Amino acid sequence: MDRLYNFSPRGGPDPSIDQDLLLELIDACPPNGDINFRLPIDHNSGDTFDIQILENIRNGFAVLQSDAKLMDDPVTKRILDSYFRITNESVKPSFEADFVKSMVKMGRIGVKTGPKRGEIRRVCNTFN
Repeated sequence: MDRLYNFSPRGGPDPSIDQDLLLELIDACPPNGDINFRLPIDHNSGDTFDIQILENIRNGFAVLQSDAKLMDDPVTKRILDSYFRITNESVKPSFEADFVKSMVKMGRIGVKTGPKRGEIRRVCNTFN
Protein backbone atom coordinates (compact mmCIF):
# COMPACT_ATOMS: atom_id res chain seq x y z
CA MET A 1 0.00 0.00 0.00
CA ASP A 2 2.85 2.40 0.80
CA ARG A 3 4.35 1.74 -2.62
CA LEU A 4 1.07 2.76 -4.26
CA TYR A 5 -0.11 5.62 -2.07
CA ASN A 6 2.61 6.85 0.27
CA PHE A 7 5.99 6.15 -1.28
CA SER A 8 8.89 7.88 0.50
CA PRO A 9 10.01 10.62 0.42
CA ARG A 10 7.29 12.48 -1.51
CA GLY A 11 4.21 10.35 -0.98
CA GLY A 12 2.11 9.15 -3.91
CA PRO A 13 3.06 6.11 -5.99
CA ASP A 14 6.55 4.71 -6.50
CA PRO A 15 7.77 6.41 -9.71
CA SER A 16 9.54 3.21 -10.82
CA ILE A 17 6.22 1.36 -11.35
CA ASP A 18 5.21 1.07 -14.98
CA GLN A 19 2.15 3.29 -15.49
CA ASP A 20 -0.01 0.48 -16.91
CA LEU A 21 0.87 -1.76 -13.97
CA LEU A 22 0.25 1.11 -11.56
CA LEU A 23 -3.31 1.49 -12.83
CA GLU A 24 -3.87 -2.28 -12.42
CA LEU A 25 -2.46 -2.24 -8.89
CA ILE A 26 -4.51 0.78 -7.83
CA ASP A 27 -7.62 -0.90 -9.22
CA ALA A 28 -6.84 -4.17 -7.40
CA CYS A 29 -5.70 -2.47 -4.18
CA PRO A 30 -7.83 0.62 -3.42
CA PRO A 31 -6.69 2.77 -0.46
CA ASN A 32 -9.24 1.33 1.97
CA GLY A 33 -9.41 -2.12 0.41
CA ASP A 34 -8.94 -5.54 1.96
CA ILE A 35 -5.36 -5.69 3.29
CA ASN A 36 -5.48 -9.48 3.04
CA PHE A 37 -6.07 -9.41 -0.73
CA ARG A 38 -3.18 -11.13 -2.52
CA LEU A 39 -1.78 -10.39 -5.96
CA PRO A 40 0.46 -12.70 -7.94
CA ILE A 41 3.98 -11.26 -7.89
CA ASP A 42 4.55 -12.49 -11.43
CA HIS A 43 2.42 -10.29 -13.70
CA ASN A 44 0.73 -12.33 -16.48
CA SER A 45 2.40 -15.55 -15.38
CA GLY A 46 1.27 -15.88 -11.76
CA ASP A 47 0.47 -19.59 -11.85
CA THR A 48 3.74 -20.66 -13.48
CA PHE A 49 7.25 -20.61 -12.09
CA ASP A 50 9.31 -19.32 -14.98
CA ILE A 51 11.69 -16.63 -16.19
CA GLN A 52 8.77 -14.29 -16.98
CA ILE A 53 9.15 -12.69 -13.55
CA LEU A 54 12.63 -11.49 -14.53
CA GLU A 55 11.32 -10.12 -17.82
CA ASN A 56 8.60 -8.30 -15.87
CA ILE A 57 11.15 -6.82 -13.48
CA ARG A 58 13.30 -5.64 -16.39
CA ASN A 59 10.27 -3.97 -17.99
CA GLY A 60 9.07 -2.14 -14.88
CA PHE A 61 6.32 -4.64 -14.02
CA ALA A 62 7.72 -5.55 -10.60
CA VAL A 63 4.91 -5.90 -8.08
CA LEU A 64 7.31 -6.01 -5.13
CA GLN A 65 9.57 -3.05 -4.40
CA SER A 66 12.43 -5.41 -3.53
CA ASP A 67 12.16 -6.92 -7.04
CA ALA A 68 12.15 -3.46 -8.64
CA LYS A 69 15.33 -2.58 -6.73
CA LEU A 70 17.18 -5.37 -8.54
CA MET A 71 17.36 -3.09 -11.59
CA ASP A 72 18.80 -0.17 -9.58
CA ASP A 73 22.06 -1.92 -8.73
CA PRO A 74 24.50 -2.49 -11.62
CA VAL A 75 25.58 -5.88 -10.25
CA THR A 76 22.08 -7.33 -9.86
CA LYS A 77 20.95 -5.72 -13.14
CA ARG A 78 23.83 -7.46 -14.92
CA ILE A 79 22.78 -10.79 -13.39
CA LEU A 80 19.17 -10.33 -14.51
CA ASP A 81 20.28 -9.31 -17.98
CA SER A 82 22.54 -12.38 -18.25
CA TYR A 83 19.49 -14.64 -18.44
CA PHE A 84 18.44 -12.92 -21.67
CA ARG A 85 21.73 -12.13 -23.46
CA ILE A 86 22.66 -15.65 -24.49
CA THR A 87 20.36 -17.30 -27.00
CA ASN A 88 22.17 -20.64 -27.21
CA GLU A 89 20.14 -22.79 -24.80
CA SER A 90 23.03 -25.20 -24.16
CA VAL A 91 25.19 -22.48 -22.56
CA LYS A 92 22.47 -20.11 -21.35
CA PRO A 93 22.17 -19.79 -17.54
CA SER A 94 19.00 -21.35 -16.14
CA PHE A 95 16.98 -19.02 -13.91
CA GLU A 96 14.96 -21.94 -12.57
CA ALA A 97 18.06 -23.98 -11.63
CA ASP A 98 19.80 -20.94 -10.13
CA PHE A 99 16.69 -20.09 -8.12
CA VAL A 100 16.56 -23.61 -6.68
CA LYS A 101 20.25 -23.42 -5.70
CA SER A 102 19.75 -20.06 -4.02
CA MET A 103 16.71 -21.27 -2.04
CA VAL A 104 18.66 -24.29 -0.80
CA LYS A 105 21.55 -22.01 0.16
CA MET A 106 19.23 -19.62 2.03
CA GLY A 107 17.67 -22.59 3.81
CA ARG A 108 21.07 -23.33 5.31
CA ILE A 109 21.34 -19.91 6.93
CA GLY A 110 21.27 -20.30 10.70
CA VAL A 111 17.91 -19.49 12.23
CA LYS A 112 18.07 -17.51 15.45
CA THR A 113 15.64 -18.85 18.03
CA GLY A 114 15.19 -18.45 21.75
CA PRO A 115 14.59 -15.40 23.93
CA LYS A 116 18.14 -14.03 23.64
CA ARG A 117 18.98 -15.01 20.06
CA GLY A 118 15.91 -13.93 18.13
CA GLU A 119 12.34 -14.93 17.49
CA ILE A 120 10.14 -16.40 14.81
CA ARG A 121 7.45 -13.84 14.07
CA ARG A 122 3.84 -14.95 14.23
CA VAL A 123 2.97 -12.13 11.83
CA CYS A 124 5.77 -11.25 9.40
CA ASN A 125 5.41 -7.47 9.47
CA THR A 126 5.17 -7.02 13.26
CA PHE A 127 7.23 -7.99 16.28
CA ASN A 128 5.78 -10.60 18.68
